[in-house]
Amino acid sequence: MITKSNIIRHIAVALDCSPHSMASLTAAAEIARLMHADLTGIFVEDINLLRMAELPFCHEIRMYTTEPEKIDSSQLERSLKLQARAAHEALQRIAEKFMLKHSFRICRGMVPAEVILAAVDADLLVLGRSGRSPTCRKGLGSTAKKALTEGKKPVLLIRPGFSVKKWPLLVLYDGSDGSKKALTIALDLAHPGITLNVLILGETHEEGMMMELKLSETIIPPLHSIIFYHQLPLNNLKTLSRAIRLVDSGLLVLSENMNISREAVHKLIDEIDYPVLLV
Repeated sequence: MITKSNIIRHIAVALDCSPHSMASLTAAAEIARLMHADLTGIFVEDINLLRMAELPFCHEIRMYTTEPEKIDSSQLERSLKLQARAAHEALQRIAEKFMLKHSFRICRGMVPAEVILAAVDADLLVLGRSGRSPTCRKGLGSTAKKALTEGKKPVLLIRPGFSVKKWPLLVLYDGSDGSKKALTIALDLAHPGITLNVLILGETHEEGMMMELKLSETIIPPLHSIIFYHQLPLNNLKTLSRAIRLVDSGLLVLSENMNISREAVHKLIDEIDYPVLLV
């Protein structure tokens, strides 16, 4: 029987006070409460900004002035401290609300690398799909991309407006060990009354039907929850992306250790504008 695993006991979340970061914090807290996990907030002082401030030819143009001004490194340091304090206070507020055991870490360095390093002891890393940069409005931010390609643990990529408690779930299943793990963790996240969609990726219709029959006999759904099975012969990435949009679930759960190539999984995550949990 496929049941809850409770394998996530420690969750790390990257914080920078952006809307995506605050959405990540809320989602991380909801999952931590659901799984009785500890929560760690990570704030990284961007070494690139500090180095840039020391260069004599670097200036900034503020919204309320047309003249470029020299970047004040001491003012930048103070700004980073204020941002870290705001991130810590946000973590404390939500941890108290959800009654979570929590901690906070401040690092200095290259943001993507430091986030991954600081989260090395966590079972799940939670990030915003995008960061502060205007270039990240579409697709994934640099930290999210690095976590996908170099991270060694499950990563949850969140966008504003998503709630673990309210939205249905969609898990990709092809019978591989990776997809079985994805399904197990999706069951961990399923609240009573939630809808769980399982998109079965069989090479043939007959294979898909066999997998659906086996799953329907082995899955123990959460109380008052509904499980819908969908079948899709996996022809190409565009077909899969279109099917995910048609199901329109709130959170997509999948593994990079499926019968789909790792590169195709990462491309899919980058293209679809959905919260994604990669295990």
